[in-house]
Amino acid sequence: MLLRSLALSTALAATAVSADLLKIPISKIPDGEHATNLLKSHTPPTMVLTSSSSSIVATDRKLIRGAVSQDREEGVVLHDLKNAQYYGVLKIGSPPQEFQMVFDTGSSDMWVPSSSCTTASMNCANKTTFDSDSSTSYSEVAEGAKNDFNIVYGSGPVRGKYGVDDVTLADDYTVSEQTFAQVDSTDGLGEVYQNAKFDGILGLGFPVISRDPGVNTLIPNLKEEGVLDDAVFAFYLGDESEGELAIGGYDETRMQGDITWVDLIYPAYWLVEMGQIKFGDTVVSTGECGGIMDTGTSLIYGPQAQVLPIVKAVGAQFVPQMGLFMVGCDTPIPDLEFTVGGKAIKITGDKLLVKDDSGQYCFLGLAIMQFAGSSEIDTLGEELEEKVVGEMKNLAGAPVNPVPLQYQGNTWLMGDSYLRQFYSIYDYTNKKFGLADLKE
Repeated sequence: MLLRSLALSTALAATAVSADLLKIPISKIPDGEHATNLLKSHTPPTMVLTSSSSSIVATDRKLIRGAVSQDREEGVVLHDLKNAQYYGVLKIGSPPQEFQMVFDTGSSDMWVPSSSCTTASMNCANKTTFDSDSSTSYSEVAEGAKNDFNIVYGSGPVRGKYGVDDVTLADDYTVSEQTFAQVDSTDGLGEVYQNAKFDGILGLGFPVISRDPGVNTLIPNLKEEGVLDDAVFAFYLGDESEGELAIGGYDETRMQGDITWVDLIYPAYWLVEMGQIKFGDTVVSTGECGGIMDTGTSLIYGPQAQVLPIVKAVGAQFVPQMGLFMVGCDTPIPDLEFTVGGKAIKITGDKLLVKDDSGQYCFLGLAIMQFAGSSEIDTLGEELEEKVVGEMKNLAGAPVNPVPLQYQGNTWLMGDSYLRQFYSIYDYTNKKFGLADLKE
């Protein structure tokens, strides 16, 4: 991305550390406040197959995280907006209107509340809204382009319309004529959105999983317009301090040692192959499972077959109303270790606990990501399924699903509690994911 580092903080202004690296500080929602939001009502992410045909796009089916192009079957993550924990500044229009945005590598849609949102939706009253009439650079989408925006999060739908305007990171890194959504219906997100620190979402995944996959997202557009030499960005997710998003490269002052690079399985989500997974001394998986690197999720979600042995080992009990596992607050929790690209990253047991306000109840920061498999939908026999999928791949020239067949039901959603343990780098240009040790 912009070889500058975007530090996303309401208190700090963006400052360049070199001629081509931009920094923007990112703010972290306080742990106590975030835990309260998370525990009020929680919908675990679900991997589903859903059609993105034109007859379905305008409905309220669960199409979160966007689908690919028309007439394909897609695997999409049904995601809970209240999971978001980091946010920072983005500007839209001329003169620029400033918004607090969740910078989300697990999605590819960009939306902000419209000026009508405050009257159309009860939970939008305190949000900064976009006023298209006040922007001299705003325009409607071109004739024949997609106009309606519809997405359904785990907690409810968001609806609005697309528009086109200038979008600015920091003070001077601007993409002209960027397509984005202005939403006026946010009631489906409930009071959690009303009380949230952020106004909207900036998806940093690949365009293929957006609700309008024919339109480039912000980071590729920065490269196309010559603002970036390489479409690369990196995250430092501060724990007890402000974080940082680097655009156009990575901030070497945040890391030490070599970078471990891993090819993406398929450039839709930031999906990589993970190796061995260990919980304490127990090997949970020997490898060849998928991992979606998702800054828009605070917890870690895994396949049921791999999560259940972990929760049983610590005597955790499932709470269906919350979709989380409750565990005694004084229970010793072993370290959880994931291997990516041959590099083992460990999350200490104390980082795997979420406490309620009273401090009397604790929940594991590890939950099940469900998959709509044979128990929920009719499926073909294994051999016939592989044959059909293979033929469709050949016809389409690309995988039918952003999560390839062998990783469906075998993929983890790696949220902030994992990504905080290292410096993470996202390379659009070369379709790679990088990780490096944090500087001590």
